[in-house]
Amino acid sequence: MNFELRHLEGFVALAEELHFARAAERLHIAQPALSQQIQKLESVLGVELLIREKRRTRLTHVGELFLVEARRTLAQAKVAQAVADQARRGELGRLRVAYMPTTSSGPFLAMLADFRNRHTGVEVDLLELPLGATTQPPDVDVAFISRIGDIVCPEGTILSVEPFIAALPVHHPLAADPVIELTDLSQDPFVILDLADCAQWAETVHGMCTTAGFRPNVTHRVCQVSTQLMSVAAGLGVALVPASAEGLRREGVAFVPLKGPTATITAAALWRASDSSPVLTRFVQGLVEGQRRGLGRTFGGPANTRSDLIEL
Repeated sequence: MNFELRHLEGFVALAEELHFARAAERLHIAQPALSQQIQKLESVLGVELLIREKRRTRLTHVGELFLVEARRTLAQAKVAQAVADQARRGELGRLRVAYMPTTSSGPFLAMLADFRNRHTGVEVDLLELPLGATTQPPDVDVAFISRIGDIVCPEGTILSVEPFIAALPVHHPLAADPVIELTDLSQDPFVILDLADCAQWAETVHGMCTTAGFRPNVTHRVCQVSTQLMSVAAGLGVALVPASAEGLRREGVAFVPLKGPTATITAAALWRASDSSPVLTRFVQGLVEGQRRGLGRTFGGPANTRSDLIEL
């Protein structure tokens, strides 16, 4: 239909004022311009909306019915504009997040929860990735990953870098020591992450022990760090876990730092440089601000604050 919202606005103003001069003044336009708008509207609709008499103007029956829908259309147009503004600002939409449930994912998930609480118009979908995953699903906006060693994040999305520490049963002879050598555990049974599910993590533990001069006596294999700690608490063995595991505060487990350098676990948030989603942009801004406030840097290590997008 070849008319614009301004034509409806002109009609509604005139229908409410029933006076061309007052309606034109209300709209801040000249009276002839308002007359042209009404004529255009009637021409497009093929009906008369107004009866123009010498001393007064009044609505036709059609005009009365049309007024109801004109008001409804203008109201809906305002809603549509508000939705567009919210979407442009990243306050409305959808954010699809994938994450690895490592012990270092807590600060990231806390930032995500804070974002959701502050942006109630954004729908947040959360997908859990297996610990050994090496690729991110193609249909997510942002992914939290945790990998052994470095992650190439030239734009600074590193959230934390942490070492391995020893998790010992509280009754272990070394449980109260401030720091221990890895070789001190050479005679202990080890609980490690399963090679089939978490190959990189299992291989790293074997490599650390080999470098220390012994082969670990692996008696139990599990799929999650939390299960490792449960097994350690039960006295089934010792484990090498990320430093962030200490935050789980498992009863019956003592966490002891290892002397010298260890392998490290890097946690990072990744997203696509080509994704121009305002919701993602707003989340990234919050993530960067969270880094500046120290969220997600619990375990030390470099955490840049640049907000440029990088490729997953």
